[in-house]
Amino acid sequence: MGGNLINRTFQSLCHRLRGHPSSRQSQKPGGFFLSGFVAILLVTAWSYTVEGRSLKETKQIPIAPQTSGINQTAANIILENQSENYATHWFKNHSREGAKGVALVIHGLNLRPDKMQAIISVLTESGIDVLRLSLRGHGDNYTHHTGIEEDQARLETFKAVSFPLWMNEAYLAYSAVQKRAAQEKVPLFFVGFSLGGLIGLDLFSSQEEVYYNRMVLFAPAIKLHTIHYLARILSPFSRLVIPSLTPDSYLSNDKGTPIAAYNALFEGLQQLEKHVNRRVNVPTLIFIDEDDEFIPVRAFKELKAEKKLDQWELYIVKKESDANQDTFHHHIIDEFSTGKAVWKEMMAATIAHLLAIKPNK
Repeated sequence: MGGNLINRTFQSLCHRLRGHPSSRQSQKPGGFFLSGFVAILLVTAWSYTVEGRSLKETKQIPIAPQTSGINQTAANIILENQSENYATHWFKNHSREGAKGVALVIHGLNLRPDKMQAIISVLTESGIDVLRLSLRGHGDNYTHHTGIEEDQARLETFKAVSFPLWMNEAYLAYSAVQKRAAQEKVPLFFVGFSLGGLIGLDLFSSQEEVYYNRMVLFAPAIKLHTIHYLARILSPFSRLVIPSLTPDSYLSNDKGTPIAAYNALFEGLQQLEKHVNRRVNVPTLIFIDEDDEFIPVRAFKELKAEKKLDQWELYIVKKESDANQDTFHHHIIDEFSTGKAVWKEMMAATIAHLLAIKPNK
């Protein structure tokens, strides 16, 4: 009975948190976090009640190999064999003249990988081959079990992710992209959104053999608003799932995001702060909304000045009134989240940047 009461209370709170789109648009990051923190407390109790466990029983059951390095070790080979059919997908360019470049594309945290398709389509139409990476716990990249529904299997896999695991996947994907770029004798590009941007930058700054000729980053998670770091107090509860206020159509796991994934995000932020250097000073276009609820614009300006990243360029996104009002300012990855005209301008800037097309004077 207690569990049912908690469940009803939690559902009621979630309903109010989802609320009317206009209330979400006006909500400040602080208010969002406080509301979310109340939800977290309820979810914590509810999660462990329905699973029949006490809060002391938090031992994580790994589902996939967890590796700590980037080199091609035996563990990496196991990972490659396990996820190669699910983690990556190639999209061939539409140019009759051959590839003009090869791009690695990585999505954001708990975002459906196919939501990057709006970007990928523009890249392929412009003559760029694309390899899309689906990070572990997203899309089809999960441990498939006979007799277990795919949504549940994906979520269980998501509860066992780690930053080293995601970095291994990114490294393997980079290796494939680098090989094709070398064969085609064309530039190698990186395109990432949020968590994907963080992983791409981490890989670039920490691995000497990794190099991108140009990058396009959509609200890359190089730093969070200070208040969001308070979520680290829940780090011991790695299998706890936190509901998301993002529209379900964007979510890879509509039940929410496990603390394990947030732990991986925080580790990635620490690693980037430790490794970032002028190696990443290649022509880079960064899209960001000044009202982004998660990523502070000042973080890019500070990093650019501190590391002397003079080839980094900020592009401030101003969403249109016809943008989907259910999305956060953080979501700037398709015309539904930005507005049609703004999206068209963003994509024109993306292609001009990657292919080094000079504007007409």
